[in-house]
This record gives sequence, C-alpha cells and structure tokens, in this order.
Amino acid sequence: MALPRPLRVQAGGLVRVVSVVSFSAAAMLWARPVAAQRENPQDPDWTAYHTTERAHALLEGWATTFPSLTRLYSIGETLRGTPLMVLEITNHDTGSPESKPAYYYDGNIHAGELTGAEVALHFAWYVLSNYGRDPRVTHLLDTRTLYVRPKFNPDGADIALTTEQNLRSTPRPYDQDGDALLDEDPGNDLDGDGHITQMRVPNSRGLWKVSPSDPRTMVRREDGEVEGRFYDVYSEGIDDDGDGRFNEDGLGGIDMNRNFPRNWGMEFEQTGAGPFPLSEPETRATIEFINSRRHITGVFHGHTSGGFLFRLPSTTSWDSFDMADQNLILEMSRKYETTTGQEAIPSYSNPRVHRHGTLISWSYWDFGVVGFVPEFWGGFGRDYDEDGNVSEAERHRWNDVELNGGGFADWTSYDHPQLGPVEVGGWRRKFTGQNPPPHLLKGEVELYVPWMLWLAEISPRIGIQRVDVTAVEAGVFRVRGVVANEGYLPTYITQRALRNETAVPVRVMVELHDVDLVSGASRTVLGHLLGSRDARGARDRTQAQFEYVVRITGNDPRLTVTAVSEKGGTVREEVRLRR
Repeated sequence: MALPRPLRVQAGGLVRVVSVVSFSAAAMLWARPVAAQRENPQDPDWTAYHTTERAHALLEGWATTFPSLTRLYSIGETLRGTPLMVLEITNHDTGSPESKPAYYYDGNIHAGELTGAEVALHFAWYVLSNYGRDPRVTHLLDTRTLYVRPKFNPDGADIALTTEQNLRSTPRPYDQDGDALLDEDPGNDLDGDGHITQMRVPNSRGLWKVSPSDPRTMVRREDGEVEGRFYDVYSEGIDDDGDGRFNEDGLGGIDMNRNFPRNWGMEFEQTGAGPFPLSEPETRATIEFINSRRHITGVFHGHTSGGFLFRLPSTTSWDSFDMADQNLILEMSRKYETTTGQEAIPSYSNPRVHRHGTLISWSYWDFGVVGFVPEFWGGFGRDYDEDGNVSEAERHRWNDVELNGGGFADWTSYDHPQLGPVEVGGWRRKFTGQNPPPHLLKGEVELYVPWMLWLAEISPRIGIQRVDVTAVEAGVFRVRGVVANEGYLPTYITQRALRNETAVPVRVMVELHDVDLVSGASRTVLGHLLGSRDARGARDRTQAQFEYVVRITGNDPRLTVTAVSEKGGTVREEVRLRR
C-alpha cells in the first residue's frame, strides 16, 4: 500500500517536513519501550521510548565506549532505591570537569512527559558521537562540561511508559482528595486497550452531547437545549472507594516542579507542592548537585508537551527582574524561537497563574543563572490555526492521516458495574497529545540540538592571554600578564547574581618554586569580566592585568599562575625563569 505524502508543517515561519507512516490501531496500543535486548550505544533506536533500565544501559554503554569523554555516577536514590544517574561529558585530556564552565540538562521530571528523557538521551549521544567529527561539538567538549540527567523521575516514568496509568508525579502515595486515604481511586482500563481514555454516560441533565459534525467528538450542550441525547463525561474507570467520584485519587500526586524552595507554596496555595520544600529525594538531590557545582552556568529543564518554551518569570512578576537580565532572557528565548520555529512565552503571566516552587525560579533567584522549561511536542502535527489552537476536526484529520485512526479509541458500549450502560472511548493522549507517536520521536528529539549546544557555548570562559617577563636587575624579574574573558556572557552571568552576592569575582593566584615574591600578592581579586556580548567594542572591560616582581632563590626558578572564575573556568600557566 502506498504511504501518504509527507506533511508540511508550518511552525513559527519555518516549514518542517514530517514523514508519514501508516499505523494500525493495534500498533497504537504500544507503550513501545525499547526491546529487552541490549541496545547498541553507538546506534540507539530513536523511534522508541526508553525505560529507566534501557536508558541507564545506554548511559553505561556511552561511559564504556567514550571513557575519555564521560563519567557516569548517581547523585542520589528514589524512595524505591532507583539511582538518579547523571552522565558527565567533557574531554578529560583538556582539563578536569570542574575546571570548565558547565551546563545542566535534565528531562522527565513529570512521569508522563517521556519525551524529556529522550531529548536528553539523544543530546548526550549526539555530542559524544560527533566529537572529533564536528568542529563545533569538538570545541564544546574540549572547553565545557555537560551534565545530562535523562530520567529525573525514573520510577514514575516507568509506570507512565509501561502501564496504562496517566501519571505526573512519583509513586509516593499521596492523598489527593483529602479523605485521609492514599492512592485509593486511580483510573482503570476498562476496555483493555492499554490506555485510560474517557467514558460517556447517558444523562438527560448532562452537559455534553455528540457533535453533529463528527460522532467521535463531544461538545458542550447549549444553554436551554432540551431536545436530544446528553451525557456526563468521566475519565475511564470505576469508583474504587465508593465516594461517588471517579479517579480522583490516582497513583502519587506530588508535583516535583512545585517542590523546590524558591517561592514554595503550601498545599492550599499550590496543588501538589508536597509537605515541605525538597521533601522528595529527587528534588533534594537536584539542588545539592547543582549547588555543589558552582561552575554550572544554566539549566535546561525538559518537559512535555505544548511545542513551546516556558521562560522566566515563573512566579514573581516580570517587573521584579533587572532590565539587563530581562534582555538576556529574551535574547536566549529568541534563539530558541529561531532554531526551533516555536514560541517562547513567560511561565508566569498573571497573579492567577502561579507556579510556586519551580526549578527555574530557584536557579535564577538563588543560584544566579537563567533556566528554561522547553515543552516538547506540540501534538497533533503542530498544525495550528491563527489563534494558536488545534481544532478537534484538525486533530481527527491528523490522526486519520498520520496514525490511520489509531490515536483515538472509538466509542464502544460497556456495561459499567456502577453506572450501567456507558460508552468508553476518546483520545489515547499519552502518545498523541502528550508525547509524539514513536515514528515521529526521532524528528522531535533532533529539533532541539542546535539550541542546546548554543546554551553551553555562550558561557563565560577565561584564559590567560599573555605573560611577559622582563629583567629588573640580576636575579629579579617582573612578570606581567592578562586574564581575559573569551566567552560571550560575563563572569557573573546575571545581575541577580551580583545583587545577591552569589557571583564570585575572578581571582589570580601564584605558586612559587625557587623564587621569592618581592611585590604583588599571592592571591589577587581581579573582579568580574564582561564577555563579548556586553563589551560592545570596549575590549579592555573583558580583561584584567596581574603583575609580580620575583627574586630567584634556587636552581629551578618558576611560578605557576592560576586564574579562577567560578562560572568561567580555571586556567593555569607555568612561567620559567632564567638566571
């Protein structure tokens, strides 16, 4: 059978060509994790989702295959004892990981947002497999350190991937409905199709009716409408706890991206915030990890779905930000828009849309760097109308063409033990609206690579550009040098870091061997250095000088100059003297 022609998808002025593959309805029942056999780490399968076991196997494979570029370790454990794995990536031959500016990437903090893990995994594979082939990647790993953490929420992700449950949180039992019971009323897969969809229940007073234009679609009943057949609509399942409600207390319930300490809100302020900030081992390990690595210059916090970028602000208003930081955030957001064709929008827009306790809020206000939340996968082919919406008719058209109808479960009669005759059906959203169908996954994860590379590339990066030695008198020498920020951003990254006094200025230290220091300090604070972004032709503002006068006292006279920038790295130069 001939396949349909590729779809041309318009997104933010860019046209993406998406290959179309026919899918039977049976094929859409998949969770489609990678098969049990060990995957080739040099040629992973990007048309399938990875369980935590398979993801960790890839990380282990890369650590074995690229020993001079990687180090793999756990930064903690979940409540179930699953390790929280991070792959550290840099060229060890050009310096230790801690001596270089770094960037942090994660994904899949929300269990069902599986694409986040795949984007992080693919990015790690991309930079490792292209080192030595692509000059851009090679330079990046020679001069920067990347921390990649694909499975932020490994236990929840596995439940979402391999079962029918539509889980957002970790599996920690949680009372979502306030009845002092835990996880007692999750959704149920009544028709056995591997998905929890919806139920429509006949009710003369119901608020829903079948659309006259498409029997698959439910639309709201109009005010005053009395003729016709009307329904109540529930998520698929039974009333497990007999309280008259359906599926109101599923597995877990804590939203870990409301559990971070900056602007944390109690449960009445922020649903799912948890009993206290960093109550979850996953979030606590995150803050401890980032806070102990002061050379991290930004945070990429991968989510799904929507097909756009959430930028700061996250809780507080935009007016709370320094103007210079506003400009930086907007510049970085525009780069996302030009590389992906997707829109960047503020996470916080008005006082009614609070997101307390997010990672990117903590990253900016407490750690002093800019963080982002890319929401991968626009869903349903990203074919939006002028208002940015996808109509139900367009969703069905996309599903019929792209998935051969398999993304929607046709309404089927079911004898419900509590409600009587009902119909079960609706969107199988986990791999349509929330995550891409597996055959579209590869194109999705590839889309974000250019921006992810750029985020790490723009960091500050100091270097010792010049060291001059001149004789003052017999056995006495003047040593002068220049330390420069060769990177794009300033060594303080944000004005917030300066105001919060968390930005550590550039320092120079000297170690002496067979020489004494006549003048100059063994430790000198040079202050902060601008990057090329802010210097605007004032090159001297990217540089600072140091000077020592030393006297030879032994047979092997030398000194080692070390320049240290918390965000811009550490460099050393040895200076040998001749009598």
